[in-house]
Amino acid sequence: MFREDDLLNFHKTSMPKNNLWGIVLAGGEGTRLKNLVKRLYGYHRPKQFCTLTGARSLIKQTINRASKIIPSKNILTVVTSHHSKFYREELYNRPEETIIVQPCPRGTSAGILLPVAKIYKSDPDSTVAIFPSDHFILEENKFMNYVREASIFVDRNPDLIVMVGIRPDKSETGFGWIEQGEKINSLNDLNFLQIRKFWEKPGLVIADSLFALGCLMNTFIVVGKSKTIINQMENRLPQLSEAFTPIFKSLGTENEKITIEQFFKLIPEGDFSKDFLEKICDHLAVLEIPDVYWSDWGEEQRITHDMKRFKLSFPHKIIPYTETIEILHSTRV
Repeated sequence: MFREDDLLNFHKTSMPKNNLWGIVLAGGEGTRLKNLVKRLYGYHRPKQFCTLTGARSLIKQTINRASKIIPSKNILTVVTSHHSKFYREELYNRPEETIIVQPCPRGTSAGILLPVAKIYKSDPDSTVAIFPSDHFILEENKFMNYVREASIFVDRNPDLIVMVGIRPDKSETGFGWIEQGEKINSLNDLNFLQIRKFWEKPGLVIADSLFALGCLMNTFIVVGKSKTIINQMENRLPQLSEAFTPIFKSLGTENEKITIEQFFKLIPEGDFSKDFLEKICDHLAVLEIPDVYWSDWGEEQRITHDMKRFKLSFPHKIIPYTETIEILHSTRV
């Protein structure tokens, strides 16, 4: 997909040089929180653009969290074009070049390859940290310091891609799990382990077994060298890589925008975790985080659980479900 002459012919963009970059994934529809969002806002709004507690939306919280270890101008946010009303509201103060707009949804594989390739073309030795935009993390400074340690590990082990795993305090069925293997290395008292297998939202019996074995919950935060991620995707997802070639060649040129508009819709849909990460366990490591509370706020019951546990509150009154139905009905009349 990429050749040295593509880099030699690349016109440098305004992107700054810095080894560590961040990618915030914010292109999803947030359908699992649809009912809660309607009761909060009175209309559907993708969850990443919603303020569920405090004064900032999930996407702003994620960018702010990433900026604790990554220069703000090195943080790219992936959005989808039909969410323009929402991302323009939330990202109005972000540099335009840091907002990566997908013309249409093509799955997380394409949604991640686009910003990783853009970073690579600007900074071939870059390390990227990829963040979903629906996480709740209680001790953000400590957590992001762990992510920084993962980036240091990757710089020393550039052929490995690191997943961030949380040591849970109970069995959970609604999360992805990582079954870890032998220790690869330790860095500043943190363990980097082999990955034997991914378990995506197992049933209660398997979840209890995984918990008993000391397995980790998968945050889906990924840290790796941009070149390694691209090379592995090229090897494991050849059809996607081939379809992406015209876009890759156009990045950083005056034809970039029109080429993405023309070819992105032709990229095969794919799931970055299922279709890619699960197939390259031999090239992965997991960083075990033992002492930070983390949760995926993709489901209402988790949000309400954390709100109660940590004495948090929604920023405004929740509309009762019956009133939500009336509002939705009135908007259709």
